[in-house]
Amino acid sequence: MPARLNAYVPDSAALVRLLDDETSYRIGRSPECEVRVDHYSVSRFHAELSAAGGGWSLRDTGSKNGLRVDGHLVLRAEFMKSAWFSMGDVYCWIEMLDKTAAERLAAEHETRRATSRALSQQLVPALGIRALIPQTLDVVLELAGLDRGFVLYSSAGEALRVRASRGFAVDDISSKHFAGSASAVERAIAEGRSIVCCDAADSPWLGAKPSVRLGGIRGLVCVPLRLSGKAVGAIYADSRKPGPPVTELDLELIENVARHAAAAFEAARLQDDVAAVVRSAADAGIRAPLWQDVRPDI
Repeated sequence: MPARLNAYVPDSAALVRLLDDETSYRIGRSPECEVRVDHYSVSRFHAELSAAGGGWSLRDTGSKNGLRVDGHLVLRAEFMKSAWFSMGDVYCWIEMLDKTAAERLAAEHETRRATSRALSQQLVPALGIRALIPQTLDVVLELAGLDRGFVLYSSAGEALRVRASRGFAVDDISSKHFAGSASAVERAIAEGRSIVCCDAADSPWLGAKPSVRLGGIRGLVCVPLRLSGKAVGAIYADSRKPGPPVTELDLELIENVARHAAAAFEAARLQDDVAAVVRSAADAGIRAPLWQDVRPDI
């Protein structure tokens, strides 16, 4: 029987893998594992999952922090129905699927990737920077399944400022009473990497933040906008209601949009600058030479 494994890694996107019942899966931190779970509490080769008797068998392969099922340390467990288990600090849900459901989920993943590509292709410089930035935010919110967010962007050396928002008042974002997570934004920009939290209440570094507690934030993602290796902004999104976690696939799609958007923002800014120069020249009575004005020397 095929299955789906969901691993909830603290302060990371949720890992989701479709499991083929003709394959065995090593789980651990090592890049050699078929299911890599990159968390310090997980051993390099922590456990192995394999199909057995119409269900799935899980066995410890010499891990440091062990396996727990129903709170009890075990060396081996048999799953004939969907169940929870944990490896170190990582909680996992193994969900039994029939072949039709497995094929449908695989098709949904490909559909989401195709949708992401199509949405990214709509982010073109010709829209102009004023339209392009809010459209990018809408794409990210749709892909992440989150309900509010904003885009910070620095144009041509200017200070970072909010260029678009959904669900936030612009003045609130810049105030000390900001109801989102300023820490996530600061880390994303300073470290140049995406910050993800599937449940902020359980996050060691986010859960204690007053803005997180008072704002009721459940999940969030903040992706830096980078151009030529330099952070030029960030896209932030969060949700205050329970819902599906941000998965590795979600993050992959959002990061692809962010890479495309950063280049499109810069191209749109340059186009806007050129258009401004042309308008200024026209206002001053200076007309750029046209092709028909050029005469060959006779």
